[in-house]
Amino acid sequence: MKIKSKVLTLTILLLVLLSPVRAQTDEVKFGAAVAKITSVSAMRVRKAPQVTAEEVIRLKLGTVVTAVARSANEDTVAGQRDYWYRVNFSNQQTASGQAANDQTGWVFGGLLLDYDPDHRQQLLKQIVEDRLKAETTEFLDRQEIYNLASSSIAEAEDTDTRAEFELLKLLALRNWAGSVPNEQKTKSPYREWLTAHKAEIIENEFRGGYDLRTDMLWNLETKYHASPVADTIAWEAARNEQPSDCENDQVCGFFRFAGDIKYLNLQPQGEHAAEALNNLNEALTDEVIKTANDKSSDKYLLEQRAELQKTFRSLRLALQKVSAPEKAELVQKLGRVK
Repeated sequence: MKIKSKVLTLTILLLVLLSPVRAQTDEVKFGAAVAKITSVSAMRVRKAPQVTAEEVIRLKLGTVVTAVARSANEDTVAGQRDYWYRVNFSNQQTASGQAANDQTGWVFGGLLLDYDPDHRQQLLKQIVEDRLKAETTEFLDRQEIYNLASSSIAEAEDTDTRAEFELLKLLALRNWAGSVPNEQKTKSPYREWLTAHKAEIIENEFRGGYDLRTDMLWNLETKYHASPVADTIAWEAARNEQPSDCENDQVCGFFRFAGDIKYLNLQPQGEHAAEALNNLNEALTDEVIKTANDKSSDKYLLEQRAELQKTFRSLRLALQKVSAPEKAELVQKLGRVK
């Protein structure tokens, strides 16, 4: 009896231990295949619906796969709860550059989106925008974001959509530039990346790293000035960070908002006009006005005053086009400049 009891106990224990595994390997087959698209870079495809299962291959961001079944139970991965999906993929280029012909495997559903070919461009735009918001992506992840934005340009069916993807390509490049470590810039793959994009980026000698050249964005605004997307492009240009070491220099700080003045000149009724006016009103301090009115013959001050007068002329021209009520206080401040 004791032996039978031990055998029974061991059998029950074994069933309890194996039941989660079995539950995870059971699948619910679909009556018809369902198209999905990957929403992360280097997405892992596994042999079984478990994070511990052997990795089959990794798929690029924006890869379309065909789901033929799902796991019987949901799983929680990285805080997301969803099913695992058994997917087929063929003639796809993987994240490692290998060809993936007629393969199958399991991917976690929390990293997939439903795919509709009629809304492909909206989906690609959503994926790129979401990935640009992610804060923990690394150099190779950001490369995939850039590549997807870049390849989507050729698929654009109209001018406005093309403008959106060209903007996303530049924003992805800016995002990518932020992942280049200064101490490794002479090593591969960073060395090759810097050579390939040297005309589009600029080294930030004050805080380190690299920034997108602002003129890349202003040139894009010029190209698509007649498009509704131009307002967004111009605002991204105005907000694009450039090397600066103003510290507590208020005049230098005012010059940093030259992009807001250019934005107002190009998009006087734009969505961000009020914000640009508020920024300029805050930057145009009493100290800046005092410097503009200073009669000192100091060479440095003479250069500052000349640059201020030039900037004020551009600002006055912009304010003539703007109708937002926020301009009133700024006009009043400019009236104090002699």
